[in-house]
Order: sequence, then C-alpha cells, then structure tokens
Amino acid sequence: MAGQTERDPNELGGDASDESHGFGGADGPEWLGRTWYRSGVGIAIAVGDLLLTVVLVAAATVTYDGSFAGAADLSPGLVPPYVPVFSLLGALGFVFTTLIERFDGSAGRLLRYNVHLLAALPLGVGVFLLSDIVLAETATDDALVAGTVFLSGLYVNLAYKRLGALARRLLPGGRSGRSSADEGDDGNSSTNGDRGRSGE
Repeated sequence: MAGQTERDPNELGGDASDESHGFGGADGPEWLGRTWYRSGVGIAIAVGDLLLTVVLVAAATVTYDGSFAGAADLSPGLVPPYVPVFSLLGALGFVFTTLIERFDGSAGRLLRYNVHLLAALPLGVGVFLLSDIVLAETATDDALVAGTVFLSGLYVNLAYKRLGALARRLLPGGRSGRSSADEGDDGNSSTNGDRGRSGE
C-alpha cells in the first residue's frame, strides 16, 4: 500500500516477498507457497515453535531442586545454561513478531523465520563470551547479560554485523595503512548500510 513505509528486510517483518524467495514457485514444493495456517507443515512448525517457547520459558523461570538423571556427574561448562535458553527465546520472539505482522505469510516464509533459531545459538554464545567487552563494567549483572543475549536472538542480523565489527577491532592485523581506511569506513558506514539494504 502507498501509505505504508518500506521496512528493512533485515528487521522484524522485512518487506521481501515470498515470490522473491521462490516460495511456492515453479521450482519449489507446493506447500511452501501456501498460507502457513492452510498447510499441515506450516501448522506443525507453528505448534513446534509454541511448544518450544513454553519449554524454554519454564526452563528460564522454574527452579529445579533435584538433578536430572546423570546430570550430577556433569561439570559446569564455560557457558551457563541460560545463554542458549534466552538466545532461542529471542529468536522465537522474532518468529512470532514477524508472524503477527505478516499473518498471511506462506509456510516457506515461516520456515525461513525459523532458521533464526539456528543462528541465534552461536551468536548468543558469542555475545556472552564477549560480554566483558560489549557491556564493560556492567557485565557482572547476569540479568543484563541475559537480556543482551535475548536481543542477539531477536535481532540476529544486527548481532552478526555488530560482532563482525567487534572482530575487526579485536583480531590482530596490519594496522599501518588501515587507520585511514577505517576512518573512511566509519564515515561511510551509514551510506554503505543503506546501499546494502536496498540491494537485499
């Protein structure tokens, strides 16, 4: 509609159409092009998302006094259990928010949204491991770290770009001759970002 503003495809409910991704076209299965609630696969994906959300919310809010079978022998790892929980909750938040905005989307679109769940896990772990750098002195606040991990799941593309920018600063490399280039990149970052979005 003419009155609606264009949205960045990387944001929640981006504008890219189902046809532009080949959903329901001649090359894809017919169920990919059906509206998700008129497709058995689409309904199954939505129900699976709902059940996973309930389980993760329960895992995040319920305190377990006893240990699970065999869990007593496991030593705590580097990444606490709440990191994947909140990463996935953020990604599920993305799925349901985009589903609300595009309720008549196809089953293929819903399937594509669910790929964010896979991407959210490693990104959430990365944000947690770098929380001392990302959050500085506030990194000792577990709730803030969990919230940041949740946001990395909710905004997977943004978290990927921000971690990439952080990696370029942290990883060793030839700094001579790059400082001016970096300054130029910083000055043109918004322009390049707009160009990248328009090309997606």
